[in-house]
Amino acid sequence: MENLSHRLDQIDTKLDKLSDAVSRLARIEERISHQTQGLTQLDKRLDDMEKRIRELEFQTSTRGVVLGYVERFGWIVVTATIGVLAYFFRK
Repeated sequence: MENLSHRLDQIDTKLDKLSDAVSRLARIEERISHQTQGLTQLDKRLDDMEKRIRELEFQTSTRGVVLGYVERFGWIVVTATIGVLAYFFRK
């Protein structure tokens, strides 16, 4: 009978350890779930930022082309003005 009591105590101890392990696993799973949600949110924010950067790059390149044409036109006007002034001062 004493042997049976001793074995039951061992089983009880092992069940307590198993219960502790299961509770630790549950906490770890909760942490992993929380971290996964955080990473998902960060991924969404990163995607939004990439979209915004692409839009800004497109706008910047478009503005660069327009400014290039304006600059060329400005140089044409300056050159024409200098030519006209040179023509009038020649006489």
